[in-house]
Amino acid sequence: YEDYRWWWRSFFISGSSGIHLFLYSIFYFFTTLTIRQFWSTVLYFSWMIIVSYTFAIVTGTIGFLASFFFVRYIYASIKVD
Repeated sequence: YEDYRWWWRSFFISGSSGIHLFLYSIFYFFTTLTIRQFWSTVLYFSWMIIVSYTFAIVTGTIGFLASFFFVRYIYASIKVD
């Protein structure tokens, strides 16, 4: 059967790297950084949320476009009689 929701799946699978980036920033905060002030912590996590979201949008778009053009290429080579 045909899965018409592949568009969203290709976006979210490749965009999930933004979640990985944010989780790693939490790990990095607790293991390496020595930030003790409250507002510095808020600033760090605010920027990491913005960077992770942007990274997820960019990688999701790249993954979607790669899948889209791959599927178009595959179906363009099929001859329908």
